[in-house]
Amino acid sequence: MIINNNSIFSLKFVLIGLIPFLCNCITQQKRINNNDYYFNPKLKEEKVEEIKDLFYRQEIISQDLKSLTFSTRSLILAEPCYNLGSGNPVDINFDLLRNNPETIQYELIHCDRNWKKSYISSINAIDGFDVNYIENQNISYGSVEQYINYSFQLPNENTNFLISGNFIIKIYVEGENENPLAVIKFFVSEQISNLKFKIDESSNVEESKYLQAYELECSYNPNNIMDPFSNIYINIQQNHQDFDQQWISGPSFIKENKLVFLPSDSQTFNGGNEFRFFDMSSFRIGSQKIDKIYFNDTTFQILLKEDEKRSYKQYLQYKEMNGRFFIRTYDNDQADFQSEYGWVQFRLPMRKLVNDSIYIYGQISNWAIDDRFLMKYDSLSKSYFNKSILKQGYYNYIYVVKNSQGISTRKIEGSHFETSNEYVVKIYYEDPLNLYDRILCYNLVKSN
Repeated sequence: MIINNNSIFSLKFVLIGLIPFLCNCITQQKRINNNDYYFNPKLKEEKVEEIKDLFYRQEIISQDLKSLTFSTRSLILAEPCYNLGSGNPVDINFDLLRNNPETIQYELIHCDRNWKKSYISSINAIDGFDVNYIENQNISYGSVEQYINYSFQLPNENTNFLISGNFIIKIYVEGENENPLAVIKFFVSEQISNLKFKIDESSNVEESKYLQAYELECSYNPNNIMDPFSNIYINIQQNHQDFDQQWISGPSFIKENKLVFLPSDSQTFNGGNEFRFFDMSSFRIGSQKIDKIYFNDTTFQILLKEDEKRSYKQYLQYKEMNGRFFIRTYDNDQADFQSEYGWVQFRLPMRKLVNDSIYIYGQISNWAIDDRFLMKYDSLSKSYFNKSILKQGYYNYIYVVKNSQGISTRKIEGSHFETSNEYVVKIYYEDPLNLYDRILCYNLVKSN
């Protein structure tokens, strides 16, 4: 075999010339892979895990944010829910107990039914801006406690909803997105499903005096809903209580485009008791549940009459608002920015509960177990007490007990089948095509 030395030399020269080009190609490919989300499986997995870890809970974080309420043109006490395309926006109103106005923004975040950030981008969920300014603000006028009243609507001229589902409203001072003042749950419903929700006594004779059982059916469109046995989830809350809610899925049967859920032993709630109430719409005159109102050290002090433990009391029916409150004043004209704030003292005489914590609960605590509403025990008076600063208005509340077993109203408030409760029923559809949880229906049903 004859080897040509000149040919070998030429081949070596060509290979040496190709080395820089090949190295450059490899470097470019690495750069593409490192920067492109879709070319790097590891980065994609990390991104998915990061999204999954974002879980939101309703919380008033700032000590200064007070009196959060929802209303519409027709309802003073409205739900934090907008019906898609209805043209009836929801008004969100709150105060900041500060002397000078702040530039406040809000951000809307779409979530799945479990309040984890969904995979839907804001551009597909919101028509307009998902981050916006709260422009409507009023400085308090004539009140002892200085505050700024803020309000905004959803949807509005800058923001509209394209899809249904759970949304988080994050409220924060401009530029402080990572340190929000409050995180609020908001719902957008399509209202395309009709709901029939019935409350009855428990079939268990021994439990029938204190439990409320339910059965329900809801309509659905088989042309738009795939596999209702697996993809429909129904959430039921008693009086907006996150700690007292149930999820059901898989209907007993389907009848004429209706999902039917028959009663079962697990479909029950404690009847609970009517919410307690007090009215401090005026600091000039008293009311039924107020013992004393006086002015001390530049603040108003409101001493409520002593409450009593009701766990073994006979049921007493009266009208109440299922845990809500609304702002009003008889002393001035404009409740939003002329109402006074005062320190309200709650008192609950009873023996100390070992290993139990007692909280004031309701819309007054933003439907959350909030340490600002934790009752402390006074061994001298042998009673629990709490002092909270509240705005003039009419309030509902109950006492809940938290321990290692969970949270319950029964230990202090008792439980009665006859109690008038408000059930919040939400029908979710896990849409396999659009890859997000739609809300087909948001409805309130009263047990009586």
